[in-house]
Amino acid sequence: MNHKITFYPLGNADTSLIELANDKKILFDYANMKTPDDENDKRINLPKELDKVVESEIDVVAFSHADEDHVKGFSEYFYLEHDTKYQGKDRKKIKDLWVPAAILLQKDTDIKHDDGKILKKEARYRLKNKARIKVFSKPDKLKDWLKSEDINFDEVKHLIVNAGVTVPGWTIKDEGIEFFVHSPFAEHVDDKDIERNEACLILQATFDNSKNSKLFFGADADSDLLADIVDITKHYKREDRLKWDILHIPHHCSYKSLDKDDRGKGKTKPIEQVKWLYETQGQKGGILICPSDIIPAENDIKQPPHKEADMYYKDVEILKDGEYKVTMEYPSKEKPEPIIVIIDDSGVTIKKVVTSAGFASNKPAPRAGI
Repeated sequence: MNHKITFYPLGNADTSLIELANDKKILFDYANMKTPDDENDKRINLPKELDKVVESEIDVVAFSHADEDHVKGFSEYFYLEHDTKYQGKDRKKIKDLWVPAAILLQKDTDIKHDDGKILKKEARYRLKNKARIKVFSKPDKLKDWLKSEDINFDEVKHLIVNAGVTVPGWTIKDEGIEFFVHSPFAEHVDDKDIERNEACLILQATFDNSKNSKLFFGADADSDLLADIVDITKHYKREDRLKWDILHIPHHCSYKSLDKDDRGKGKTKPIEQVKWLYETQGQKGGILICPSDIIPAENDIKQPPHKEADMYYKDVEILKDGEYKVTMEYPSKEKPEPIIVIIDDSGVTIKKVVTSAGFASNKPAPRAGI
């Protein structure tokens, strides 16, 4: 029985789909970034791709945070409960919506696009109705909001999941997967101004193959947040919760996820905790997936992806005898395709794709060591 994860080429944006052996599906983020009338836009047609594998309902749709590159176009694709104008018969229903608490609590003035505001309304509606939602983190601000809406906290507390626990209802025995919550922390939401990237949803998924293969979803975490996660995990002696066989590289290959204060010259040197996360906790043969645009040749580009970060992840690839793939470069820069990772009893492998030249090679060419 195999599971698989698909990472979609969307430029500097995130959408990943887990398909379990029991046919359940978990979607992480939805960002339809393609410009339909631009024939030179190589980003994939996300609705068309999802329609190939999703019939009428997705078991879980999880949003790491409400930035455009994680939610764009979701209100055009999904059946939303809070307003009939989002309830066309061809829309896909969301059985369970997962959101960090910050999405419910952000001010509209801090949300720069309509889809983020619509997601906020949908999440609030579901929580008010006490069903079909999980909210991650239990900050005081959330309790205050529930009180302002005359909602008894005890009636919805079963829908709220804190960092440091597994998500209820998802076990390796029953579903073939479990999710351990690393973030958000309540204090990141209770700050006077919510910093979206600090309050994002970060998880480790463990699968039921013979090796208990693990996936780490990094969302848009910067190095400070990753350091907090590492320090807290070590404090509670839960180092296994930060092992990974598949790494979703944070923030589209930004150097700020390695060391937000020092880009470095030629290559970013990660801070101590992040180095440990990648170099110690990464397992032999690990797969690193970078959801980003093509890596630039120059080292002075302001926006990610950053060449300096890319050079570091290539070092980790070598160290782990693994594979490092950029979504907009696989299998080629000219025609990127979804990256499909198969999880079975042999471990984790990238499914080969057929190109005009034949099968794409998955194994990196030998390079000098770190």
